[in-house]
Amino acid sequence: MSNYAAHLLLEKAPLWSERIAARCEGRSLTYAELVRLSKAMGGLLRQRGVEPGGKVLLVLPDSFSLLASFLGCMLGGMVPAPLNSRLRRQDYAECLADIEPALVIVSAGHEALDAAAEAGVPALVLDDHSLEPLLQDVAPVVAHPSGLDDVGVFFVTSGTTGHPKVVPHRHEDFFVVGECMGNFFGIRQDDVLLCSAKIGHAYGMFSSLIMPLQVGATVVLDPDKPTPENTLRLFAEEKVTVFLSVPVLFTMLLLAMDSPEGASPAGLGQVRLCFAAGEALPGAVFESWRAKTGLEIWQGYGSTETMTFIIGSRPPDIVPGTAGRVLKPYQACVLDENHRPVPSGVPGQIAVRGASVTRGYHNAPEWTRRIFTADGLLLTGDMGVERDGLFTIMGRMDDMFKAGGLWVSPMRVENALLSHPDVAQCAVTGGDVGAFTLVRAHVVPKQGREAGQELVESLRRHALESLPDYMVPTDIVFHASLPMTASGKIQRFVLRREASNG
Repeated sequence: MSNYAAHLLLEKAPLWSERIAARCEGRSLTYAELVRLSKAMGGLLRQRGVEPGGKVLLVLPDSFSLLASFLGCMLGGMVPAPLNSRLRRQDYAECLADIEPALVIVSAGHEALDAAAEAGVPALVLDDHSLEPLLQDVAPVVAHPSGLDDVGVFFVTSGTTGHPKVVPHRHEDFFVVGECMGNFFGIRQDDVLLCSAKIGHAYGMFSSLIMPLQVGATVVLDPDKPTPENTLRLFAEEKVTVFLSVPVLFTMLLLAMDSPEGASPAGLGQVRLCFAAGEALPGAVFESWRAKTGLEIWQGYGSTETMTFIIGSRPPDIVPGTAGRVLKPYQACVLDENHRPVPSGVPGQIAVRGASVTRGYHNAPEWTRRIFTADGLLLTGDMGVERDGLFTIMGRMDDMFKAGGLWVSPMRVENALLSHPDVAQCAVTGGDVGAFTLVRAHVVPKQGREAGQELVESLRRHALESLPDYMVPTDIVFHASLPMTASGKIQRFVLRREASNG
């Protein structure tokens, strides 16, 4: 079947109908129940006047309701647009204007409900308690014969640069991602997956929906914002075997384990596989995690535009500080400012090609033109370097800057500072002083560490041990926390803006 939801629900799920498909807040949903609820949700959407090809905005926490709404929508030939449920009201208003959905499915009292009312878009209020009663007498939808080239989902970029955009992906992209991720991870039917990224993001989608459902595994859905305490609790209660997250949460988990009242690394219980994506994983975090837990963190690099990661590393081929090697069926290279390949070892912009790469942004032709080269390579906006087939991510092109006429990689400086025993988190930006640009480090000290001149001098001495002198921070600013996107990425553009306004 070319309809990916029909593939999961009508071909795959009957093979393991009584297995647990999902767990959420202590409750279980079998594959048979997921099929029934998804079919009924598709039928309800058709009753509400949503036709094949119509868009449905999904503003729900990770839950049974979100799974059934997404799959039911896709099964009926409609286009789900899952959004993070922790965005700003203005974000929802912009998405409503860009996507023009026929319906919004949203939690009671949510800001998106008001945004929908203002836009004149009908809304359906839903949660897991109202799901069964709502669908009780609804006739199941008949699977729509969607083609591989039909749009299957709309994602919205997380906005690390402050410019969220709508990214369409086709049904075929789901099949490609499923095969690629299946080959890389080798998820088993007895695995229990937990991903801190929400299903509204491409990372959360392939981790919490595509990978587990295509093999009959179980996904743990956490409707709350991920925290170290809640994550460690879920490890123990749900017997998680595969944990997928972002570097920031791995850092916070390490800090939680180091605190006087912190959990023991033994609390990871049955976790056998850890994976980080979303941003480059600092080598210091990789080494600390391995020393603390005995587990190596598998790594991946990708984007919403690719729907998955296209560069990755797993044991035994993990080189800390690098993202890994290109995965089949993708291609990646490093280009100069004229979009010409650079020699191995020379920094440039990473460009990729592959079957699941989006064909462009929705209703944004100018942005679409900017991201593709003349021969069809996707410009990622990330600077990196390739050596012996290994790719190292240096940071966003927007984040790169020159100090003393030489390029500074924020990632490299951050990795150096994160290896200091008193640093919990850090981000590096350029700072302007007159006509000159300096290296500015934004540092969150570990709990109990005093943020003062003594720590500033200690950090500079530490940085000099592994960095050239022009990359050593001239200015160090201490923070209680760093600004993050809803998906857990540091918003360096916010730090730059705050510094310039201050």
